[in-house]
Amino acid sequence: FYQQKLIQAFGPYDPALSIGLGMGSSKSPNTNIATASSVSTFSQFDRAYWNVQFQQNIPTGGGFSYSYNTGRSDTNQAFALFTPQYSVSQTLQFLQPLRRNFRTDQIRSSITLANLDLKINDSQFRKNVTDTIARIQAQHWDLVAAIRDYEIQRESVKLAQTQLENNKMKVKVGTLATIGITEARAEVSAREVELIQAEERINTVENNLRSLISSDRNADIWRQTIVPTDSVDFKEVQISLDEAINAALGNRPELEQVRTRVEQTDVNYRLGQNLKKWQVDFVASIGTVGVAGPQTFDPDGQPRVAPDFVGGVSNAYRTLFSQGLTNWFVGFNVQIPLRNRTQESQLAQLKVQKQQQLMSLKQIEQQIIVDVRNAVQSLETNKKRVETARIARELAEQQLDGETKRFQAGLSENFRVLDRQRQLSQQQGVELQTLIDYKKSAIDLQRAMYTLLEANDFEIAKSSSQVTAAMPKPMGTKNP
Repeated sequence: FYQQKLIQAFGPYDPALSIGLGMGSSKSPNTNIATASSVSTFSQFDRAYWNVQFQQNIPTGGGFSYSYNTGRSDTNQAFALFTPQYSVSQTLQFLQPLRRNFRTDQIRSSITLANLDLKINDSQFRKNVTDTIARIQAQHWDLVAAIRDYEIQRESVKLAQTQLENNKMKVKVGTLATIGITEARAEVSAREVELIQAEERINTVENNLRSLISSDRNADIWRQTIVPTDSVDFKEVQISLDEAINAALGNRPELEQVRTRVEQTDVNYRLGQNLKKWQVDFVASIGTVGVAGPQTFDPDGQPRVAPDFVGGVSNAYRTLFSQGLTNWFVGFNVQIPLRNRTQESQLAQLKVQKQQQLMSLKQIEQQIIVDVRNAVQSLETNKKRVETARIARELAEQQLDGETKRFQAGLSENFRVLDRQRQLSQQQGVELQTLIDYKKSAIDLQRAMYTLLEANDFEIAKSSSQVTAAMPKPMGTKNP
C-alpha cells in the first residue's frame, strides 16, 4: 500500500502527450472591405487542424512543454493572398521558479512524505514480526516445559510403582501392614492422573504454537507433531544495564517512528514556509512558424509573397525550418502575497504538533528505559531463582534417597517415602519453571532491546513482505 503511495507521489513527473484535431467554419456578412468577399454577400472562413503537445515537470520545480501545430484554412475574402493556406508551427516553452517552489514544492514534499510513510510502515512491520517471534519463542519454551513436565510426572509414577512393589514384598515377608499396599496403590493412581493432565497440557500448548506458526487450518503443521530439539539447560545471558539501554534507544521502532513523524512535520513546515514566499518565475519560449499556399490575389501582377511560400503543404513544412521565422520570449512573472493567513495558521499548528511529538519522544524514551530496566532485573531475579531451585531439587533428591534407605531398614514409614517422592517431583517442576522463566526473560530483554531479529538471524526483505530466518540461537550465552 505505502509503496504504491510512493509510486503515486512520482506521478506528476510522468510525461504527458496530448493530441488534438478538429475542423470548423465561420460566416459573417460583408461589413469591412478588408475582410469582405468579392464573390458573395458574406465572407466565409473554413479551418482544419491537428496538433501534438508534450509536457514534462522537472525536479527543480519547473517544467517544459513542446507543441507542434498544423492547420489548413480556406476563405473567400477578396484580399486573401493564399487560398487555401497551410500553416505549421512549433514552440518550446520553459518555466522555472526562482523563489517559491524552488527548493521544495508540493510534488517533492509529497514524495518525501511518502518515503517517510514507507519507512514508518517498514518499522511497524519489523515490530510486528519481532512481537510474533517473541510469542512463538515463548510458546516454544512452554512446549518444552510441558514435555519435560510430562517426563517428570512419568518418573514420579515409576517411583510410586517401585514403592508399591517394595511394599508388596514387605507385606509378603510380614514386615509391613497391608495398608501399605493400599497407600502405595492410591499414590500410583493419583500420579497417573497427574501424568494424564501433563499430557493434556502438551496437546494444548502444541495447538497454541501451531496457531502462531500458521493460521491456515489446512496447513501440514496441524497434522504433524512438534518435537522441540532445544534443551532447558541453563545458559547465562551476560549484558550490562547500560549496554541494554543504549541498544534499546538505538533500535526500538517506537522511537524511529516518532522521529520519522517529526521529519514529516518538518517537511510540511518547510512547504508552508515556501508557500508564503514571493512567486518569481522565469519563463522563456522559442518557436518557429511556416506557411505556404497557392497565391490567389495579385491586383497588379506583381508577387505579394516570396516564392518560397508559394506551394502546397510541403512548402509550409520546409519554411518552418528554412526561412528563419523565429519567435522568442524571455521574462519573469512575479506574484507578491500581501498576507496568507491560511499558511500562517497551518505553520502555527505545525509548531505545536512538533512540540507535542518531541514531548512524546521523551516519554517513549523514558518508558523504554523502564522496560529495559525491568527486563534486566527480571533476568537477574530469575537467575537467582534458577540457582535456588537447583539447590532445592538436589536436596529433595538427597532427602528421598535417605528416606528410602531408612524405609528399607525399617526406620521410616511408607507415607514418608511417598511424601518425599512427591516433594522431589514438585521441586523438579519448580526448577523446570524457573529455567523456562529465565528463557522467557531473556526473550523479553531481547525484545526490549529490539535485537530479537539479529539474535536469531532473521532477515526482513525491503519489500516488507518476506521474512527469512536461520535456526534460532541464544543471545550472548555461555555455559555456567
